[in-house]
Amino acid sequence: MGSRELEVLVAGGTGFLGRAFVRELAGRGRRVGVLTRRPQSVAALFPGLAVAARRGDVVRPETLPEALQDVHTVVQTVQFAGFPVEDPSRGLTAAGTRNLVQAAGAARVQRIVYLSGVGASADAPESWFRAKAMAEEAVRSSGLAHTVIRPSWVYGPEDVSLNRFVSLVRLIPLVFPQIGDGAQRLNPVFVDDVARLVAELTGSEQDVAPGSTGRSAVLEIGGPETYTMDDIVRLVMEALGRQKAILHLPKGLALCGGALLELLPGRLMSRDALRFAIQGAVADNSALRDLLPHFRSTAMSKALATYLSD
Repeated sequence: MGSRELEVLVAGGTGFLGRAFVRELAGRGRRVGVLTRRPQSVAALFPGLAVAARRGDVVRPETLPEALQDVHTVVQTVQFAGFPVEDPSRGLTAAGTRNLVQAAGAARVQRIVYLSGVGASADAPESWFRAKAMAEEAVRSSGLAHTVIRPSWVYGPEDVSLNRFVSLVRLIPLVFPQIGDGAQRLNPVFVDDVARLVAELTGSEQDVAPGSTGRSAVLEIGGPETYTMDDIVRLVMEALGRQKAILHLPKGLALCGGALLELLPGRLMSRDALRFAIQGAVADNSALRDLLPHFRSTAMSKALATYLSD
């Protein structure tokens, strides 16, 4: 392998998911790089790891041909800024992915792995799921071998969503304010497990035996257990050693507040962002078990215990 050749290039490699993927791949000794607008920041993000930096921006297609030279597999995990607060109907997710897969085809990249989400559908009522579906279609129509991964709610030490719950448990005395009835069902998946899956799907064994996955696959991944949102809050409380009552707030009232916040400069919150935070997300792991029978996701209580304590 030449000095510029990369086994895997992670687009969005400086984000929550991307950082976990890069660390897992580099830890396995893979020649991995990060596609980023700020290549000078990569070394500080991955101290002690051999990670290449390729300058490029998925919304500026002219920057991609050079960045994709001598790359075998691209992992696309770019999210638009503020997702889902920013309006996904602008098509940034899909447009960036279309630019990337077109450039990857021209550069003779061999495989694309795209991080989508459980619930992605062209006719979904939620705009963020429709945006994900458009991006999936760009990958499917690329002509490249590809895998679409649809995770449930991904959590970990560096995530934003679950760590907001952690902050509320730590900061608010006596009660935990829960939007809605807390009955929505999820099987959250630990970010390290998604990283392990990405590493397995981009391994050399997948490339020399493409029949083991076909040229394309859609895999959902979630944790081994399904919980209600209230159950998840109680697991966080247990990990922190802070038990308190859950106070359910009317969903309609919270959405009215989100509508008002949409009007503020910077669009710090929106009704879509609140709907995103209270939706259910249960992944069906059956296709993943069929493809990788040895693969096991981490129980949420065990994963939380690795990084939450007071």
